[in-house]
Amino acid sequence: MNREELLKVIGSVEQIGGVRDFVFNDGRAKGVRAIEINTGKICFTLLPDRGLDIANASFMGTNVSWISKTGITDPRFYEKADNGFLRGFFGGLVTTCGLKNIGGGVGEYGLHDRVSNTPAEKVSVFADWVGDDYCMEVSAHIRQCKVFGENIVIKRTIKTKLFSNSFTLTDTIVNEGHSDEDFAIAYHCNFGYPLVREGAKIINVPEDIAAISGPIHGKEEECIGVPQSGDRPTVGIENGEMGAYITYDKQTMPSFLVWKMLGESEYVVGLEPRTTNFGGQNIINNNAFVALKPFEEYKSRLEFEFKSL
Repeated sequence: MNREELLKVIGSVEQIGGVRDFVFNDGRAKGVRAIEINTGKICFTLLPDRGLDIANASFMGTNVSWISKTGITDPRFYEKADNGFLRGFFGGLVTTCGLKNIGGGVGEYGLHDRVSNTPAEKVSVFADWVGDDYCMEVSAHIRQCKVFGENIVIKRTIKTKLFSNSFTLTDTIVNEGHSDEDFAIAYHCNFGYPLVREGAKIINVPEDIAAISGPIHGKEEECIGVPQSGDRPTVGIENGEMGAYITYDKQTMPSFLVWKMLGESEYVVGLEPRTTNFGGQNIINNNAFVALKPFEEYKSRLEFEFKSL
């Protein structure tokens, strides 16, 4: 249906999709701003107060993301020391890890560092007709900085349109300091039940790690580096009824990690495009950071797509 045809049968785009901007009002999420984007096929919630990361996500009314027992948590509860990050790790479809550390804590930088607990600034929401397409776009800046330290900005844009079963997440990472700066980033993409269930499988990974079991009591997490081929590899999860897929730029995200945590409650499969599979002290030991000169930019792009099988 073109724009004119559609507007003959609905009173408002909100009848079938659109954008909602709201604030949570309970528990540890109280005060957290959220922006829900609904294409009529996929629906997902952005959190400007949490680095414009993505919490809940569903396809055709069925959940695809994993939400941890912490739930959405205001960044004021962030705990840096040791594994304190986990006390506010809501999971969600995307948790951004970085920018001065990914993996285990090292020095002043805790587990996965702080960018996911950094409120965004310059948040902009666009939802309007462009020709016959109803386009929806949210952009923001996420700045990680300190006096006498780094000044790194992620310029993030998330785009989709009405009736689409996909969206893109594009980051431009800029060193706005006056000295060379190192950074690392990982996109911690977390898929959960009912997409993840016994009999589902991870696609485009070795067969010995592709299978997904039901929850296992006492199961420990597995973090498995998986080489990917091609300039734009696609990875995903399929369960026979639906599939969720991520396509990313290997040039800027040369490493990829599968996080299999098939325990009780922590029942989740993470698919993680990254700048490096090293974490914590190993990043330093292997000089595995990305180096940016002053005002140099580094771009990355992920496409999320969902299908009925």
